[in-house]
Amino acid sequence: MQERQTKQKAIIYERLKALDHPTATEVYTSMQKDYPSISRATVFRVLGGLAARGKAREIRVAGTDVRYDYNVENHYHAHCRDCGRVADVFLSSTEGIGNDAKVMNGFTVDGYTVEFFGRCKACSSAVKQEKR
Repeated sequence: MQERQTKQKAIIYERLKALDHPTATEVYTSMQKDYPSISRATVFRVLGGLAARGKAREIRVAGTDVRYDYNVENHYHAHCRDCGRVADVFLSSTEGIGNDAKVMNGFTVDGYTVEFFGRCKACSSAVKQEKR
C-alpha cells in the first residue's frame, strides 16, 4: 500500500529541512505563525512516521528530547553539552569499525552509531570570554 503524501506532511518535512536538527516541539513552534491549524500531535506523528520510513533520522541522547535530521546519508553527530546544539560530522573512514565488535564479543554487526560530545564553537568562545 502506498503512503499518502498530504500537504501537511510536505510542509512539516520542508520545515524539518529548514531547521538545524530540531526537536518535534521546535518544528511545531516554528510553524505556528504560518500554519496555525497544524496540531502538535500531527507534527509529532509525521516526524515519527518519517523516521520509521527512513526519510528522516531520530537522534537520541539520554536526558534530552529526540531531535530529527532530514539527512539520512551515512554521517554522525556532535552534541554540545552546554547549549544542546547538534552538528553533522562526516568521517573520511569508519572501515572495519564493526569488525572490532565481532572479534571482541562475537557480535554480528548490522549497524552502529558514532556520537561525539563536547562544546560547540560558540559555547567554547563564551567560556573563554568568562575566564578573562
